[in-house]
Amino acid sequence: MARILLIAYTTYVHDGRVKRHAEALAARGDQVDVLCLDSGHNGLHCGANVIGLKMPRYRGDSRSSYVRSYLRFFAKASWAALRLSCAARYDIVIVCTMPDAAVLCALPAKLLGSRIVLDIHDTMPELYQDKFGGRRGAIGARLLMVQERASARCADRVLAVHALHRLRLVEAGVPAHKIRTVMNASDPALFCAAANLRACSNGAFTLACHGTLARRLGLDIAIEALALVRPRIPGLRMMVIGTGDYLEQAKQLAVRKNLGECVSFIDQVPVEELPRLLAAADVGLVPNRASNATHLMLPVKLLDYAALGIPAIAARLRTIEHYFGEDAVRFFEPGDAAGLAAAIEELHADRARRAELVRNARRAVERIGWPAQRTEYYRAIDSLLEKPPPLAPTTRGVPRKAMQLTEEETKWSTGRR
Repeated sequence: MARILLIAYTTYVHDGRVKRHAEALAARGDQVDVLCLDSGHNGLHCGANVIGLKMPRYRGDSRSSYVRSYLRFFAKASWAALRLSCAARYDIVIVCTMPDAAVLCALPAKLLGSRIVLDIHDTMPELYQDKFGGRRGAIGARLLMVQERASARCADRVLAVHALHRLRLVEAGVPAHKIRTVMNASDPALFCAAANLRACSNGAFTLACHGTLARRLGLDIAIEALALVRPRIPGLRMMVIGTGDYLEQAKQLAVRKNLGECVSFIDQVPVEELPRLLAAADVGLVPNRASNATHLMLPVKLLDYAALGIPAIAARLRTIEHYFGEDAVRFFEPGDAAGLAAAIEELHADRARRAELVRNARRAVERIGWPAQRTEYYRAIDSLLEKPPPLAPTTRGVPRKAMQLTEEETKWSTGRR
């Protein structure tokens, strides 16, 4: 049994990856503590001990406010980690991003002998440039790339969320031998596919869009598409579940488009409650804009829809196409509200097409499902608990074997795909 600490600038009950990983470790007998933002859900959760740090999570457009919020979290989490480590040393400390620099919170434990895992959920440089843009955004992105490499250097193991993310980290200078890939995957115990597609006999046709509400994720495009197609689909509705810095703007846009009665905004809910809410959906939307950041994303909402048996419409972005084909997702061109409206109208009229998408998407997620990812996660953690193997012959400090890319990754790297 290992003693493990997770540190995450997030709320435990709302972050599926953090929650899933912590409880998977507890389920096999590890002693797990989680330092996170306080959401009123402290204490034991399926064996994982959640310790909430009393401070709000900042969402907004102020760079300085983000920095202050992060620094405050670093101070609180570092002190808590040191205090807990002095009471009994942790074998492993797992730091979940964002931000990458949160790895600094684990340094006191590292000095006491703990091994460090940096779980990189998102790529901060690309997200920063998307959010703030312009010359300052570009400069900030370059600085964050340096921070990313430095943070990875502090860690003994780095986790990527999919194969293309791993390739991006290698190209940015993170040593390939440090990286393991553990994909996001919905827990089948929670996200069980319904036996049949919902019938629309009551005249309603419901779209769903959930998760973080940010402009880069295209909620405004979904609202524009809803306004375009509403006259042709009586009973059309959309539920938006989540929170973020675009929430108020999205509400205002819905009002301007006279969609106040058609769009319902539901606050962020614990992961366990999502399947119940999403069960009302006929189609799930993934309307992300195209950018360096979104091309690297494999949206969790898409995996949730596939697991629940909800047909999905998604923007044609690189990583989504890598894992889901034309027969598993109805694609539209990013940013094209008219194209999204046409896709909605098509799936409303074609129940057989919706059923086909559900079947094929389910096959796609079965190949990358949680049981396989849980095994990879255990392997990544256990590799730091065992005696380290001798280093292979290296080139520029990276083992030759670790430098090899898969054929698929090579296609992306050289632009042949």
